Amino acid sequence: MSIVIRIVVAALCAIAVSTASLCAADHAEKSGAGTFVSFKNGTLTLRGESGLLIYPGVGESYQAYANNEDGPGSKLVGTGEALSQVMPGTAVYVSVESREISFGLDHRVIGTFGSYADGKLHLVAADVPPGFIQRPSGDIALSIERGIPVLESIQGGAYQFAGPAGEVLKTVKPGTLVTARSEFDPNVIEVIQLGQTQRKIERYVGQTRGTVRGTFMSFKDGVLRMRGKGVNSLAANEYERVMNLRIADSVPVVESIDGGAYQPAGVAALKSLKEGTIVTVQKAEEVILEIQIGVAK
Repeated sequence: MSIVIRIVVAALCAIAVSTASLCAADHAEKSGAGTFVSFKNGTLTLRGESGLLIYPGVGESYQAYANNEDGPGSKLVGTGEALSQVMPGTAVYVSVESREISFGLDHRVIGTFGSYADGKLHLVAADVPPGFIQRPSGDIALSIERGIPVLESIQGGAYQFAGPAGEVLKTVKPGTLVTARSEFDPNVIEVIQLGQTQRKIERYVGQTRGTVRGTFMSFKDGVLRMRGKGVNSLAANEYERVMNLRIADSVPVVESIDGGAYQPAGVAALKSLKEGTIVTVQKAEEVILEIQIGVAK
């Protein structure tokens, strides 16, 4: 190899290394959301949709807020101490601009209904219990996709599917309690809850509240038993596990035969299903919206 070529190659390598270093440093300069991986020596690592997000130098210069998992509001906590105790899989959002870190079992905004028009939901932040802080506070505007599911609790009963946001939110009365939730990305609302159920809902780190897919095991006495995991990209490393899902007779069941379009099949189709068949359960939180048998191409 000639001296000139060697010099050019060396220069290109230097540029490549410099560019890679800048790309890696970009993680610390951009706000981002993901699931908690680790916090060590002041460096916070999250797993985002496109890979790891690394925030070095995260210490007391950042304010940290832990969600109130039993209602509205968050609690200001010591950053270093709190992050040292966060469990892997916890939902985390880092705002580089405001130097704030929020974490909890999911991301949610709780407020009272103001209005809905043109895909914008307007809320007034709900009052918080003593010791907690409104986050966000005041008037809140959220972008809502028309097709996201709305769940409703009537007089404290269990949440039931009310319909798509584009239709249901037009009928909500001002002052109604509204919770907008997302499992991983606070900027993308995945489900709306109206009212407040009196039923205690089990929540834990790593819980998949959205659609799950896996293989059929059995269906007996209204309980679907399957082995599967969440379909969200952030659940890619999630272990498959056995799930027991209670299926009401009213839940729509559709089936794809040999990769064809889904056709109505009814809950009765689950009784004759072969073990190992691919099954997709579309759900929001713990409310099952539809069951798909097979995979349509």
